[in-house]
Amino acid sequence: MGLRILRPNKFRLHILKDISGVVKPGRMTLLLGPPGLGKSTLLLALAGKLDRKSLNVSGDITYNGTKLDEFYVRRTSAYISQTDDHLPELTVRETFDFAARCQGASEGMAGYMKDLTKLEKKRNIRPVPEIDAFMKASSIGGKTHNISTDYVLKVLGLDVCSDTFVGNDMLRGVSGGQRKRVTTGEMIVGPRKTLFMDEISLDLIALQRSK
Repeated sequence: MGLRILRPNKFRLHILKDISGVVKPGRMTLLLGPPGLGKSTLLLALAGKLDRKSLNVSGDITYNGTKLDEFYVRRTSAYISQTDDHLPELTVRETFDFAARCQGASEGMAGYMKDLTKLEKKRNIRPVPEIDAFMKASSIGGKTHNISTDYVLKVLGLDVCSDTFVGNDMLRGVSGGQRKRVTTGEMIVGPRKTLFMDEISLDLIALQRSK
């Protein structure tokens, strides 16, 4: 008696087909659709994190006319996952400080400030003193805490729990809604210009509407 293993027939499945569009700078764009429509796949493709080994991709994705293979897109954009994966023993502030250092926030700001200062002198622009002081302070490295961390904590309403453990199922920490905002803050605190947020929480939307 022999045992025969039958392999299922492979077929091609179009996750995204005939997709085109433009997202203008400085805009918040909301993508809606039922489960399984391909929203996460689209966001991963735009963020340059799509698994091209298992998927066949055609067409072009451009940032201001520049294709993804012409620059390192992960230094420009960030994909914020649906899952909240953190080190539970770190506080919210420590998590943001660690994320900022890993993303080179201070190093990136130093380069931006150098170029910005040259451009301001060239065009005879006098910056707003408060904004200028904040940006210069953000570009200084080697500190225990990053000033960008304090700013993001305040914007996301996490300053009230900045010294609380992030926690997990085994370690008590911040609430579920706060943990989702920690996931968002990890990316915002870095020098990213475009954020692709997968399943943004209602808690974060309500916070944005209250600002």
